[in-house]
Amino acid sequence: MVPYLSERENAVEQISSICMHLFDTWCEQRNVTSLAYLLHCWPLTDSEPASIRRLGETLWELRKTHSELLGGAVVRTLLNVADLVDEVLLHATVPDTLAMAG
Repeated sequence: MVPYLSERENAVEQISSICMHLFDTWCEQRNVTSLAYLLHCWPLTDSEPASIRRLGETLWELRKTHSELLGGAVVRTLLNVADLVDEVLLHATVPDTLAMAG
């Protein structure tokens, strides 16, 4: 059980670190639209699945509706965040699945 927790915590930390980098970059660039999306869901108030899901959905919406504001490197970074969000949410559902099987 401990490896599961450390993997999840590691993914959440990576998400927060990437968001901090995006925040710094978008502040320097004065990219107000991207900042507004990010600040809608970050910093994370907790690491519960609902908060992580909200972050993933908000950044997905940013990619979908404002891709012209984002460079290729930022899009790849946002896709990396999406993968980490999926990983965290997948691990969040594992206990429920195991409980149902038992």
